[in-house]
Formats: sequence, structure tokens, C-alpha cells
Amino acid sequence: MEKYFLHRIQKENGTFNKGIEVHDTLDSAKLAFWGRTKMAYGKNPAITFMSCKITDSNGNTIRDYDNVWKSDSETENKFFLHHIRLDGETFDKTIDVLDDFDTSCGNFAEQMEYGYSNPQHPKVSFVSCMITDILSGNMELMGETWVKPEEETEPEE
Repeated sequence: MEKYFLHRIQKENGTFNKGIEVHDTLDSAKLAFWGRTKMAYGKNPAITFMSCKITDSNGNTIRDYDNVWKSDSETENKFFLHHIRLDGETFDKTIDVLDDFDTSCGNFAEQMEYGYSNPQHPKVSFVSCMITDILSGNMELMGETWVKPEEETEPEE
């Protein structure tokens, strides 16, 4: 599974619009990244915060595609729990906006528990989580990715 994930968060007129997009190619993810990022940097006065980041199927951030911008009016911190899970053929993905780091860490643990070949979730083959916030400048405060190991097949005789 080679996929790319665009994590996007913007605060417009005081409301967060956020999500994670799944892309089949890096070019597609980059196009979406630039399409979103162009609205930041004061170009749209209603937008006071913009964060865009591309990650790959191993949870790695793609170099040069990790941008954050905030207006001077953004002084209150919020925490963002990004979580992606592949359950069978379906991606479950979102970004939760939370008020404190401790709650973010607890929820992070709940999401990661779907992985690691958990017998209660046998169809889960990928779990990736990270915590970012407004005031750190898009620093990843916590992150983990689990990819189900490929099953070894017996050689045919």
C-alpha cells in the first residue's frame, strides 16, 4: 500500500476546518497541498491559522511539505490529534481538536491500540497517529505508525 496523506487544518472565522485526504500519488498530494496553502499568509483575512503536511504510508513527513502559518491574533493553543486507520479496505481518518496535551495523549493511545495485530480488530493493517498544536510551529509532539507485517508465504516445492 503506497499512499500519501494530506493533513490539513485551517481556522476560518473562528471555526476549524480539518481533515486528512488520501492520495494515490505524491504529485496529487502536492497539488492539494499547494491548493490549500495558497489561502494562508493573510491572503484570506478570515483565515487565521493554516497547517498542511504530507505523510507517507510509513508515517514519515515528506520533506518540504510541512507548512504552518498563523496570524498574530492566534495566541490560544489547541492540540490536534491526527489519526488514520486502514480497516479492511476502508480508511478511517480525522483530526480531533483538543484543549490540552494530556487528553490528546490519552486519545492517541486509544487510537494506536487498534494496531499491533490486536485480535479485536483483525482487519486493521495500518494505524498512524500524531499530535501537533498551534503554537509550536507544526512540531510533531508525539507520533507513531504501525504497519501490519507482510505474511510470509511458504515456498512452493
